[in-house]
Amino acid sequence: MNADRRKAFRTIADVLRSPIAELAALRRKPVQKTDRVMRSGKLEDSIYAELREDDAEMDLTENAAAQKLKSFPALSRDVFQSLYSLAPRRNDADMLTAAAQKFNAPILDHISQQDDYPTLKNICEGRSLPAYEAAAEFTSRAAEELDGLLSELGGDKGALNTLEKLETARDAAAEELAKLLDARAHTREMTAPGKQALINAANRLDSKQRQVEAVSQMLDTTMLRQTEAVDLAVSAAVQAAAERAQEVQSIIGAWSDEPMNMCRTPENLALLKKVRQSTVLKDISKYLGRFREIFTQAKKNSYAYGRGETYSLELGNNLSRALTSELAMLATPETIPLFLRKYQQKQIKQYRRREPIYKGMGDIICCLDESGSTEGETAAWGKAVAMTLLEIAAENRRSFALIHFAGSSSCQVDVFRPGEYTLEDKLSAAETFLGGGTNFERPILEAIHLMESESFEKADVVFITDGACELSDAYQQELQAAQVSYHFTVTGILLDEGQSGMDFSLKPFCQKIYRTSELTKGEIVSALIIPR
Repeated sequence: MNADRRKAFRTIADVLRSPIAELAALRRKPVQKTDRVMRSGKLEDSIYAELREDDAEMDLTENAAAQKLKSFPALSRDVFQSLYSLAPRRNDADMLTAAAQKFNAPILDHISQQDDYPTLKNICEGRSLPAYEAAAEFTSRAAEELDGLLSELGGDKGALNTLEKLETARDAAAEELAKLLDARAHTREMTAPGKQALINAANRLDSKQRQVEAVSQMLDTTMLRQTEAVDLAVSAAVQAAAERAQEVQSIIGAWSDEPMNMCRTPENLALLKKVRQSTVLKDISKYLGRFREIFTQAKKNSYAYGRGETYSLELGNNLSRALTSELAMLATPETIPLFLRKYQQKQIKQYRRREPIYKGMGDIICCLDESGSTEGETAAWGKAVAMTLLEIAAENRRSFALIHFAGSSSCQVDVFRPGEYTLEDKLSAAETFLGGGTNFERPILEAIHLMESESFEKADVVFITDGACELSDAYQQELQAAQVSYHFTVTGILLDEGQSGMDFSLKPFCQKIYRTSELTKGEIVSALIIPR
């Protein structure tokens, strides 16, 4: 009697009036369940497959995590999709496996709610390599915290797997009932055993469905209680992913010949590996990528009118430099008053002549102080400036020389001829650091030697230092004579924060001096790259 009371259905009529019959009917067209929360197209799948190929580290991470949660490998794919896609879309909830519904989907929700997510999305959207690197970093961090996440989201590590097994058993029971209902529909009169078999199948399905609902509700309740703990774990992983994506963007943007190409090419992978192994190169990357962007934008916003002259726009009333579109207002009576008013108010759009620091568009020589006092951020900034000057020279098919200097006996000269150097040459020069004291005479002599023997005549020299050095009167006279003879100018950059008055040793040979005690480093870089 007790067993009979636990049965939901006693007659076929009870079965037909219940939602169980509808649940069984759904099995006639079963939905293929997936662990993938995010939708993706064939092209996106192809891109990811190429990125994922031969990634042994990801193989190990996903395989180990899959032993605890079978839907985990799909998480990295979904994270990539959410970051890379311009318009991310989700699969319907009824298409997801239990693990995907109760673990993967909530994790993705937490990701999108993090403060770092907008920045991360901005870096990764439409850029496959940063998106993959970020997804890989997130997956690695999530795998390390998987036991805790499973406990927090699922009550215990086995709850999700239990739900998955129950859903599988529920679906099997639904399929069995569907077959019996179909048989009944094609039979004039069922036998008593047939009727009992249908009722028993309905009761089994009802029992499994109740178990699924109970475990699912338990998981939902646990999830609500543990939201804060999950959010903390996800936040740390998202932050690490954002740092990884920023690193990729910084390195490729700083060093690649194609800084906008954020694809998984052999060249980009080799570059990432090389720079990641060098703290010096990573520090330089933080500045160099930004400087290259400034230079690129400057080229877009300027107008070239012959060698050594570039123009940008300004407001004024110089008719000789007015834009054609402004002068066109004089062609009709209706617009003449407007032109006159703009002329009177100096609001006419006109070209502004810009005189670059490299007046003759000659070769460039950068003398870079690498004394011990510059080690660290100062050296990184100076190297980034030097590498930017190299790019300016390359853009104009001019030669470039980097003179590393420190004490009187410490000096190294790297010469870069257009089309005759490699990325490795640039990286090697950037990694060089001499250390020691500060002596100005040796690098200036090396610069003059380049003009004498290496066809650097009329070169523009940039001299970067954080120190001072006394130059003898005799040496100053020789230097002035050399400047007249070889027609070169020197721009000094003095890193003298908190040490004003140190420019005395640069004044004898520098035609222009920028000082960090007066300008920020960013302002100095802008003045070099976008001179007014």
